[in-house]
Amino acid sequence: MIKNLRIFGFVLLLFTFSLSYASEKIIVIDVSHGGNDDGFAIDGIKEKDLAFEIALKIVALNTADDVKIILTREGDYSVALKDRVEHINSLNPDCVISLHINSHKDIDVNGFEFFVSTESVLTEKSNALAQQIENFISKEFASNGIKNANFYMLKNVTSPVTLIEMGFLSNPDDLKLLTSIEGQNKIAEAIYNTIK
Repeated sequence: MIKNLRIFGFVLLLFTFSLSYASEKIIVIDVSHGGNDDGFAIDGIKEKDLAFEIALKIVALNTADDVKIILTREGDYSVALKDRVEHINSLNPDCVISLHINSHKDIDVNGFEFFVSTESVLTEKSNALAQQIENFISKEFASNGIKNANFYMLKNVTSPVTLIEMGFLSNPDDLKLLTSIEGQNKIAEAIYNTIK
């Protein structure tokens, strides 16, 4: 009888662990560029650095026990696109958000942009993810909506995925937003609220 109770207890413990693991949501934040690849840069302000700072703020906001946020890079180094995609797919995350910052020859062009691919295996779910984030973002910031782009990552990641251009470095207002701690916090909060 005692032996049976021990076995039952052990099985119950395993079941509980498996349930808690199964209920954990894995979110991948793809931090664009890195290393020798600065992305867009204006007056020494680099896309790779701003994307990383905002990604770290998103991670810092996460206090949920059932949400795990994983970054594709955790420092200033380069990760090849193919390696990023393979790593992301090996994690089988619930969703992927790729952080980028735009630039334009017209300094008046501003706002967030969201991209999904029509060639993705999960186009509908990726669209739904982009729409959800865009709904939160557009309450706080200018948004140019959701667009189609068949970027390598968007086509090859096998989880719902969207790429966010978090404004334009070439626009003075967006530049101020992206380089201020207050602005970065607001962007991070808007993205994290969607993850929550």
